[in-house]
Amino acid sequence: MKEAMAMRAMQEGEATMRAVLCASVCNCRHTLRADGDEGLVEATLEHLRRNHPVAPLGEERVRLIVLSCAYDIEYARV
Repeated sequence: MKEAMAMRAMQEGEATMRAVLCASVCNCRHTLRADGDEGLVEATLEHLRRNHPVAPLGEERVRLIVLSCAYDIEYARV
């Protein structure tokens, strides 16, 4: 459902998301994307659990990284 809404907004040229480079978190060279900072915190924590289970980053540290390093991504119709 959420992906369909994002896709529709993207097709209409009005989707804005937040992103953070993994270089700020785990240095694995991925980019994580989500709707809003809270979604980005959740996506980052999930990424860490799945791909870097021994990473010593807790939720509070991830939240600080997202709040200081995240940026907007705007999808536009080309």
